[in-house]
Amino acid sequence: MNGTGPYRTRSRAMIPVIVLAVMVSGCGEDTHSSDDGKEESLIVVSPHQDDETIMAGGLLHRTAHDGSARIDIIYVTAGDAAGRAGSCREESEEEKKRKITELREEETRAACRVLGIVPSQLHFLRHPDLGLVEVSRLSNGRRMDELTAAGEQAVAQVADLLPRLVPSNAASLLVITASFWDGHPDHRTTYRAARAGAERVRTERGIPVTILHAIVHDDIPFPICCAGDLFWPNNGPLLDYDALTNFFWRPRPPFWDRVLDVEDVAALRAEALNQHVSQIVGYPDLCMTVYLPRYYQAWLEKTEEAFWEEVL
Repeated sequence: MNGTGPYRTRSRAMIPVIVLAVMVSGCGEDTHSSDDGKEESLIVVSPHQDDETIMAGGLLHRTAHDGSARIDIIYVTAGDAAGRAGSCREESEEEKKRKITELREEETRAACRVLGIVPSQLHFLRHPDLGLVEVSRLSNGRRMDELTAAGEQAVAQVADLLPRLVPSNAASLLVITASFWDGHPDHRTTYRAARAGAERVRTERGIPVTILHAIVHDDIPFPICCAGDLFWPNNGPLLDYDALTNFFWRPRPPFWDRVLDVEDVAALRAEALNQHVSQIVGYPDLCMTVYLPRYYQAWLEKTEEAFWEEVL
C-alpha cells in the first residue's frame, strides 16, 4: 500500500477526513477547543460493546490523547445475545442477559480507559441484541432491512441523542459507525441510526458532517449471522480488501475511501480490544463461548483501520 501521512491507500493518495487540529497535548485536559472557541466533535455509534475498538481503536486513542476533538460513544444494543440461548447454570435467561449486559459494559469501560476515553463519554442505550431487524432481503446487491419495533426505537433514540452530544460551539462533526454493507443486522441498523442523527446535525446546525463506516462482519447470505467471520478479517497486520467476499447476488463493496495507518498505536489498540475478555476468550459462568477464535485474533493483529466516507 502506498501514500504518505497517516492515511494511505493502494490506489490513490489520501487526504485527512476531518481537520482535527492539535491545540495542546495532555491526557484529561480540555484541549479540543481552538483559539476561536470552536470545537471538533467525534461521535462513534457502535452496535455492540467492542465494535468501537474494532472499527477505530487507533483513531480514538490518538484523538483522545492529542485532545483534537471531543469524543462520545453511543452503544446501541445491550450485547446480551453473546451467550448461549436459554438459561445458564440455574440462572433464568432474563437474569443471564442482565448480567451479560453488566459484564460487557464493564469491559467496555476498561477498554475505553486504555483508549483515553472517560466513562461519562459512554452512552449505553441497551436495545435488544439481534432484535432490531424483522426481515432482511437483498436488492441490487444491498441488504434491505425491515426493522422491528425495537429497531425503529433504536434509530429514533440515536437520531435524538446524537445531535445533543455535539457541543454548541462545534465547528464540525465526524461520525464513525458500522457500514450498511456489514453482515450483522444490528450493524446495518446502527448505520441507519447514525445517518439519521448526522443528517439532523447537518440540517439543524449547518456544520460540516462526515460519516466513516466500516465492515466488522462480512456479509455471506446464510440463515444465521455471521458466516462471513470465517474469512473476514484476513490474518496479518494489514486489511486485505480482497478478503471481503464477492458473490453475484451480493458483490464486494467498492474499495475503501480511507485507510488509517495505526501501526504506532497498534499495541494499545490490541490492549483495548483485549479488555473485552468475554468476547476474546469467553465467560463460562454466563455460558459465553467463543466459537471462532480466529476472528478476534485477526482483529488483534491489525495495524490499520479502513472506512467508507460520506460527506453530508
